[in-house]
Amino acid sequence: MFSFIFSFLMLACIDAESLLNYKLSEGSKRKLEESKPNITSLTWEPLRIHYEFLDNTYDPASVKFLQTVLGITTTFFQKHLLIRRSSQKITYQSSYPKSIFGFTISNELKQKEYDADLVLFINVENSDSETYLAYCGPAVYDELTLRPIFALVSWNIYYSKLSEMTDSLFENNVETAVHEIIHGLGFVDDYFFRYYDSVTGESYNTSNSYTVSKVIYLSTPRVTNFVQYHFNCTTLKGMQMENNGGSGTQGSHFERTLYYNEIMTGSDMTGNFLITDFTFELFQDTGFYRIAEYSPDKALWGKNKGCDFANSQCQGGTFSEFCSVDQAKSCSFYKSGVSKCMSEQLSGPCKYQYIYSNYDCRDPDNFDYWKSSSLIQHFGSDSICISGSVSKSKTYSDYTCIQYKCDVSNKLSLVVDGKEFDCSETESIKLPENYYGSLKCPSNPEEFCQNVDECPNSCSSKGFCINTECICMQGYSSKDCSVECTKYRYKGSCLDKCPDSTYVNENIKYCIGCPANCLVCSNYNKCTSCKAGYVLRGGFCDNYKLIELLTVNLSASNSTSNNTNSTNTNSDTNSTNTNNNSTSNPTSNSTDTSTNSTDTTSNSTDTTSNSTDTNQALNSTDTNQTSNSTDSEDSNINIVTKEELIYLINSFLLALYV
Repeated sequence: MFSFIFSFLMLACIDAESLLNYKLSEGSKRKLEESKPNITSLTWEPLRIHYEFLDNTYDPASVKFLQTVLGITTTFFQKHLLIRRSSQKITYQSSYPKSIFGFTISNELKQKEYDADLVLFINVENSDSETYLAYCGPAVYDELTLRPIFALVSWNIYYSKLSEMTDSLFENNVETAVHEIIHGLGFVDDYFFRYYDSVTGESYNTSNSYTVSKVIYLSTPRVTNFVQYHFNCTTLKGMQMENNGGSGTQGSHFERTLYYNEIMTGSDMTGNFLITDFTFELFQDTGFYRIAEYSPDKALWGKNKGCDFANSQCQGGTFSEFCSVDQAKSCSFYKSGVSKCMSEQLSGPCKYQYIYSNYDCRDPDNFDYWKSSSLIQHFGSDSICISGSVSKSKTYSDYTCIQYKCDVSNKLSLVVDGKEFDCSETESIKLPENYYGSLKCPSNPEEFCQNVDECPNSCSSKGFCINTECICMQGYSSKDCSVECTKYRYKGSCLDKCPDSTYVNENIKYCIGCPANCLVCSNYNKCTSCKAGYVLRGGFCDNYKLIELLTVNLSASNSTSNNTNSTNTNSDTNSTNTNNNSTSNPTSNSTDTSTNSTDTTSNSTDTTSNSTDTNQALNSTDTNQTSNSTDSEDSNINIVTKEELIYLINSFLLALYV
């Protein structure tokens, strides 16, 4: 097996902060440009990840902690990602660099043979003088698939706060590891230009990214189609990347004002992150990965808000995602915590409700902070931020955290002192006489219940939560990963054998169903019938027909969805340095800097190789987004409304291309 080696240049301190900025060298870029994947004889198999610590003298407690974090994280990726395997084993060949990002690879590690598709080398340090928690970047790429096969993670254990560890802090560390490893898997802006069609192995027929006013847009087909579908704006040409925050954040992260708490935005924030189809579609557009059975988190921020939101954010109208009165107290957008209206360094002049670090309703560790209060509150995965308060004394608050329940019909009830109050068809609940205060029901209780995505008990610090399901590290199962299991795992159960219509991933002892968005399949890597809105192509389901599912009049929503003004969203003022976020706790800040440093691992400010003339990109991307929908005999396009005439035209143009 052959591999490509890519050297990186580290740019040193800026404004007295050590910002690590890894860029592909010009020689590496040139070699990559000359390379072409050879995938025709390779089948899709589950990803295998192995990690090795660079030194055997690291602090044992730190190593044990990171083994758990990485055990959870690598299981998550191995369950969801499929790759084309060019070799059963990989080795760190003598021709590879002696060091990666300044860290030496020992002879012992070089001589090992790894039963893996990706090897992560782990450096550990403990420094309060550095401002990052973790960073990660790819270093060596497979010659046949161009997929990263060696990457390096550097982790500053100082900011993990092992002596202060809580379930919430542990979850925050796991989310950071997920974020960083996604960079190591190939999400770096210097590499956008090399993403290719995973079915044919050919480059996409248009530029993969383009730049307008120094803002990078990722314009690969699946990402573009999903962005159009999510925002209900078919004129979008790509996905906006973060354009500020310094070299550690620009270009290789999603824009905060558009994607809020998606895991690939550029800094930490109070509350859980989501891993949504924005990230999963990006994985597939690299050409390196396909998605196995999955259930992504649901992105509601900006959903169906039209082109005004997608193009101008808070400047485009009055949207519930944003607020205008500085410091005003309210519930957060997802009703997951009590918050205040503010701008932060990635939101620019836009303001949104930022959760107080001690008022995240989903964090059970906040109970101790509030236990001396006479307010009746509840903290945990089943808690919601509510307007109003309740107590047995004359104590009041504008907003509090209250326990909730959703039944099978998505009817919402609030639970106060063990008593349930129906909140599904009333504006407020009537409290018994011996209680003081009032509680106002959410305006959209059914929608809230439909989109609950929390997991119980923070997955017992042994799993990663995605859309209500804990993906447990090896050796554990159950709904919250609290039960030891050495057998096969499937949807919280520990089984002697996998259920019918599922397939064994022996490497992680998980039972896997049909690939992403597939209705009927013959294996985990072979679909025969797709869900509505998806096109069968190369044995997998692509999203090129999603916009046909839009029920809102597109021409109207794209031009008049909202017409009033909130605040300016010029993202040129954004920054990933979150030390100025007054509502975030020190843990959040340290994680923020980690993401920033990590981001520097892969970011690039030189967009010459992965961008084109703006006008050319805008025109060509429109064809690109639909081109692959007819690139296989499996696909079939049915035009059902006149509003989608442009979709038909693009498909016709693609047919000429094919």
